[in-house]
Order: sequence, then C-alpha cells, then structure tokens
Amino acid sequence: MAGMFFCGLLTSCENDLEQVRTVTATEETPDEIVNGMHTVYSDSGIVKFEIIATRMEKTTSTNTTIFKDGFEVNFFKSKDEIEAHLEADYGEMRQDEKLIIARNNVIFTNYIENQTLKTEELIWLQSAKKITTTKQFEVFGEKYYARGKGLESDETFSDYVMHEVSVEKNL
Repeated sequence: MAGMFFCGLLTSCENDLEQVRTVTATEETPDEIVNGMHTVYSDSGIVKFEIIATRMEKTTSTNTTIFKDGFEVNFFKSKDEIEAHLEADYGEMRQDEKLIIARNNVIFTNYIENQTLKTEELIWLQSAKKITTTKQFEVFGEKYYARGKGLESDETFSDYVMHEVSVEKNL
C-alpha cells in the first residue's frame, strides 16, 4: 500500500451559562421577560387601569419595560366599567420618568364619549395624568371627524386640545 494518510480532528465544547451571559449581555439586554402579561394598577384599593401584553421585556439597568409585540391599556371608571382603551403595536414604559410611549398603529378610544384617536405615537405622562402627541392624528366622533398635528388630553381622552386641526361635522 502506497502512502495511506489519515487525519482526524476531535473537539469538545462546553458552555458555562454565566460566562455566556457575561460575554453576550449588554446594558439593553432584558433582565426579565414575561409572556402573557396582565398587570392591574390600583390606588387605595381602587383599580385605575390594567396593562395587557403578549410579551414584556424589562431592563433593570435602564429601568425600562418594552412591549415589542404591542400592548393594551384599559382605564376603569368604576370597578366594572372600562372608560377608555389604548392599544399600540409597540410600547415603552420608562419607570423613572413615569411615562409610557405608545408607537405604531396607536388607537385610543373613550367609550363614554364615543370617540377614537388614531396616531403613530402617543406619550402618556402618568404623573400628570395626561397624554400628548406631536404627530399627525385623526379623531373620530359620533358627529365629527377631525385631523391635525399635535394633541394634548387627559389620560382617558375625555377632555382634549387639538393643534393644526381641520374638522368635518356629521349631521
């Protein structure tokens, strides 16, 4: 037999999960991930609102919670009555600033006033109990349709001020 040659390579691999986290984790890496989140917020035992999300990612270092797959908020008028409903395809909750940013296909409906706001970005200032947008918006009511750019409202979309607005009345 002329010149038989054999070459082999044997390797072994072991992953230490703590070492992998140390190497791959960044400041934006979530510390907590919750699938199927439903959180109720109350004040003095009275439910004020609830947040529902398919997936929630919380990062402790930045004290930020992200809802990449969208979220919903129900605002309660009383124990069994939902006054308003907010939903968006993306959400970001900044605990230190006490605000929630809703983005992409934002729909905010007040059931009592029978009106709906649609926009691409809405900022909910929780400490001031108000919402605001500087983006284009549309408001649909029973007797009118309005569009504009820039809006401020209370947190249930009951009382609001519109900017750069045009209104059409339905009689």
